[in-house]
Amino acid sequence: MRRLNTRGIIIAVVCLALAGQHCADAEEVRIIRARTLHTGTGEVLTPGSVLIKDGQIAEVGSAVEAEGASVTEVNTLIPGLIDAAARTGVSQLDDERTKEVTPDMATAAIVDWQDRGFKQQLAAGTTSLHLTPGTSNVIAGIAAAVKTAGPAADRMISDRTGLTLSMCQDPASGNGSRSRPDSIYIRQPTNRMGVVWILRNAFQATRTGRMDSTAMQEAAAGKLPLFAVSRTQYDINSLMTLADEFSLQPILIGGQESWKVTDKLAERRMPVILQRNTPGSTRGSERTRVSGDMAARLQAAGIPFCLSGGDLLEQTRFAVRYGLEETAALAAVTSSPAAILGIDDRVGTIQAGRDADFVALDGPPLEFTTAITWVMVDGVIQFEQAGN
Repeated sequence: MRRLNTRGIIIAVVCLALAGQHCADAEEVRIIRARTLHTGTGEVLTPGSVLIKDGQIAEVGSAVEAEGASVTEVNTLIPGLIDAAARTGVSQLDDERTKEVTPDMATAAIVDWQDRGFKQQLAAGTTSLHLTPGTSNVIAGIAAAVKTAGPAADRMISDRTGLTLSMCQDPASGNGSRSRPDSIYIRQPTNRMGVVWILRNAFQATRTGRMDSTAMQEAAAGKLPLFAVSRTQYDINSLMTLADEFSLQPILIGGQESWKVTDKLAERRMPVILQRNTPGSTRGSERTRVSGDMAARLQAAGIPFCLSGGDLLEQTRFAVRYGLEETAALAAVTSSPAAILGIDDRVGTIQAGRDADFVALDGPPLEFTTAITWVMVDGVIQFEQAGN
């Protein structure tokens, strides 16, 4: 007769108990009362309260009541933050580098849900991430939107947010073409001109039916959003030329030199997902010329934009210091990325019917001295600052 693994049984019982507690928390009827509630829609309630049922927002108002509901009081409540261009959980599972065009590679299929980066993002107030494929391939694959915490089975917001391409130097970096083909790096492209050629060839092949890819066909027809990583002024201009040639409507990721072409971006109403630059730096990725007031310039030009790249609250605070309006700054990490990514029916604002994803703060959100008290995902507090 086999001996029972007592330690394994104890661990299993504890796990089941914790899972049961998790579900109970999510199903609990709860009211959160805040001295100041930023809904993400531009409306600010002072005071404000939110009723949560089954992990979703049931009601929002100045004084919401519900019999039998537990009550949590906070200083300031804002929607959960959204990082619109992240690599958390997929950065170690990079592109299929033996090919330059991999449009049907699904990022959702390779997420490492145990990646510690999820906890780091959560502790910084980020509740949703847009995971994009790496940029080693010219056409990299399908991006996905996920939650930073909760049961793995419930964390997927959308496994197909759009097709990602790289109109930048990244796919050509390290490649060679004048030696024996004994390495995955002996491949095309070897320069920016090669990147553009492969992109034009792929879309032309899709147009004529020579490329059998559902993702490419849907992106070319405007049925699937198209994300394009471009940082420098000349790459952004090349992206616009490609868009005009094939009637595409790409969403720009990176955009470090988008401030140089704001008129063109405004004319196209091309959304920009600004990737983070270190405060005070004058050079960014690909030695792009960085401008501290990039976000303010995009807002002034009427260009849809959001911030990305981690430490989102810090980014909003610096953006305000460089001229961005406060309402637009908070929207740039909540409602704006949700709208750009097409997931605003679930996240980005505090409205009835949306997921109960919140960040509780001990002061005004754009003050550098304000700290995070706790972070809630789907009605469950998943991170709490020590001492609270």
